[in-house]
Amino acid sequence: RVQKQLLEKNNDTSSLRYYDAYHLLKEAEERVGSDWDGVTVLEDNNDKPPVVMPDYIAKAIGKGDIKSVVKWINANRTEDRVNATTSVDKMRMPILFLATPSNHLMLMTLLLQLGADADFRTSKGTTAI
Repeated sequence: RVQKQLLEKNNDTSSLRYYDAYHLLKEAEERVGSDWDGVTVLEDNNDKPPVVMPDYIAKAIGKGDIKSVVKWINANRTEDRVNATTSVDKMRMPILFLATPSNHLMLMTLLLQLGADADFRTSKGTTAI
């Protein structure tokens, strides 16, 4: 929106940049609404609590045991196991967060490919990033 407004301010409404900015803005407004300010975080309306992973999976993540972790995730694809967390008494840490400090890059890559949410927060508000 800002790019389009700057081009309009500079009277550059016949350029390819303006055309691209206009169409991108129009597409975005169709998806999220023209009244979105571009800053406010949109709600995802996902009120389901995260799946709580068993302790043996948390330990497997710490060891980098990819086979056990992926086997557990794939055992029930109806649950969002790739975004599972530890129990509340263990700070509700997301599965991706557990793989990060141990530097298990292959496991982190697989989790992200399976749809792990990199912005998922622990009970203290920290993310894997």
